[in-house]
Amino acid sequence: MYVDAKAKELAALLDRRKTMIIRGATGRKLPYGRVNEKDVLYFIKNDGSGLIQAKGVVESVYNSEKLSKEESMKLVKRYQDQLQLSEHLFVRWPWCSLSWIICKRLTLLLL
Repeated sequence: MYVDAKAKELAALLDRRKTMIIRGATGRKLPYGRVNEKDVLYFIKNDGSGLIQAKGVVESVYNSEKLSKEESMKLVKRYQDQLQLSEHLFVRWPWCSLSWIICKRLTLLLL
């Protein structure tokens, strides 16, 4: 799973300032396919290095169906204190017709 290097998402996850991750996709398919509890996710910074930096075990997940723009914004705002999305990441989302994966709790290890 790619994490935003500029927003220092991985560091925030590792030091527990950020306790959830979210990924969205337009259309009917979920980003990265369906994620389930106990799945192992591998984290790569989107800096072009291509190196796996950390891995995490999903403890809790929410896979949404297709949501309207308003429903999507409401969902993200509800979890913003745990998602810790920067202004850059918050405005970057293409808010319409999204399906979401929210990994609510992760156990992360730095590799």
